[in-house]
Amino acid sequence: MEPVSVQRKGKKREKYTCSHEPLEFPSCRVCGKKSTGIHFGVYSCEACKTFFRRSFLRSTPYKCDKGGDCLINAEKQNGSRPCPACRLVKCLDLGMSKDGVKQGRYTMTQRTSVILEVQKLRDQTSNRLATDPENTHPGIQGDRQIKDGCELDCNIFHQDSQDDGTLSETSGGSYTIHSSSSSSNSPHIQDKEIVELAQEVGRTSIILGEESTKESGVPCLDKSEDILQRIMTGYGYLEHFTKSMTDEEIQDILDKEWMKHTDKTKLFGKLEYLPTDQYNDIYEKTQLDVDGRKKLLSEAKYEFMKMANDYVKFCKNIPFFSGLSLEDQKALLKCSHFEFFTILQHKGMNTEKEMCISYTGKVLPLSETCPYTSKETLLGWAEFSEEVSKLQLSPEEFALMLGICVTFRDRCPLDYPEDVENIQKRLLETLEFTLSKSHYENKGRRLAKLLDLFVRLRVIGDEYLELYKVICQDPIMRENLPEFLIYL
Repeated sequence: MEPVSVQRKGKKREKYTCSHEPLEFPSCRVCGKKSTGIHFGVYSCEACKTFFRRSFLRSTPYKCDKGGDCLINAEKQNGSRPCPACRLVKCLDLGMSKDGVKQGRYTMTQRTSVILEVQKLRDQTSNRLATDPENTHPGIQGDRQIKDGCELDCNIFHQDSQDDGTLSETSGGSYTIHSSSSSSNSPHIQDKEIVELAQEVGRTSIILGEESTKESGVPCLDKSEDILQRIMTGYGYLEHFTKSMTDEEIQDILDKEWMKHTDKTKLFGKLEYLPTDQYNDIYEKTQLDVDGRKKLLSEAKYEFMKMANDYVKFCKNIPFFSGLSLEDQKALLKCSHFEFFTILQHKGMNTEKEMCISYTGKVLPLSETCPYTSKETLLGWAEFSEEVSKLQLSPEEFALMLGICVTFRDRCPLDYPEDVENIQKRLLETLEFTLSKSHYENKGRRLAKLLDLFVRLRVIGDEYLELYKVICQDPIMRENLPEFLIYL
């Protein structure tokens, strides 16, 4: 008796999409930044959560040099590094502990409590902004008003892979990536949910807000102190893993991971990536991820969106960057991203061990960092990073260097290059002002060393941009990490 084939009838079940708004949490109890939930028993941001977790690994206790009464508040610190000893004391006083780690979903009672608390805080903020005449940044006329600490959230919508998305500013000052053909029931998610939910994101391009109403002209900038204060506010939004770590702490992490990698190499041999053409040919025939690059790219989704989110937040705090034309903002962000992150993450590169630390704290050997880039090229970038490390940049120098690297008028075609040049000129004057206070006797020599970095960085930056265009054509990259394409 022959088996009878049965055909299924009816429509194919539609893919489930969540229709509710994402749950928002109260501010971080430790530093006041936007929290991502309850970590170690207390509402806290990613930076404070990571700091508290790292404190378990220390062999020596933190020490405060100012009497143990330092202010721990991200908004009032203007980007300066918080005292780790006082930060840890505040974490413990608030009740953070290993025992506070919880697993599982929020109950309805917990969810309702969070919503009510967030709504209460919003009402308080709205009342304060309505009655406080000093909620605008002093002396900043060209920028759009930055409200309540410049909370610029990089949210994302599902979209078809054929559509080009845009990152645009909402009325509340937050930023969303959206598609012109996105359906009305597309789920609205926070950047923390990107890894699970952004599987269908297509190529995106960066747009930072509504187009400026004026055609050209950057207004007169204020004193160097005001410019420094403003850009240090932007620096405070950068949350790279190594930001608040000492060189010794970074080296300790790299040494431990290098030992693990060495042991793995002894057992399994060198685990190198295949040439791209060879991998694609094998994958097309077998659908096997033979060297693990699909897994690597998929796991990097959140990392790249977090980097882009922080990048936008910083650039919106470069004085009068928002006053530039829309097209010039886009062009500068796209052409400068490599130089920006090369300077930003210089402390996490090590040529001796050939290891690196990513933006969110993943430690990898250089040979396993990128399947599309040769080890020799990566070592060249790492050598430059070590040269930056030798200069021991202060937070103020660091922030100004980042702002300067984004505002080169000759980096890409611009509508109003004179406006960009004027902004960079004032940043350079502010850097000179800063050096006159910190390196009075050898200010000129220090400035020359810092500016020399940009000359050398331009060479490897041009090399990277050519490589970037090639990488973006790879179908495996486009399928598994479309977030990488946002700078095209």
